[in-house]
Amino acid sequence: MKENHASRPATSTSLRNLLHAAYRADPRDRLISPIGEHDYSTLFGRIPAALAVLRVAAEIEANPVVVMHWYRHVRIAELGYLTAEQLVALDRTEAVITFLRSARDGERG
Repeated sequence: MKENHASRPATSTSLRNLLHAAYRADPRDRLISPIGEHDYSTLFGRIPAALAVLRVAAEIEANPVVVMHWYRHVRIAELGYLTAEQLVALDRTEAVITFLRSARDGERG
């Protein structure tokens, strides 16, 4: 039986690596758009959807520990009480990024 890797959450180690990459990202390398179901286009290349979410979250929160906790454990009421990690696994990355951008831009209370 073929395993569906897309619906499986990233392991702690790989998620940690993505989190570190989010904080090391060149600020000029902006997200442009989704490519397929699991990747995002940036000015400099292609990145996984989870990294796209973590990069936007890192623009809001300077502490990577807080971002990791939020990504894995905080349920987002506006998005069906699912965590960002669950939403990414369900291919709803763009909804999470839109949510984060509205928070970053002061459009949320």
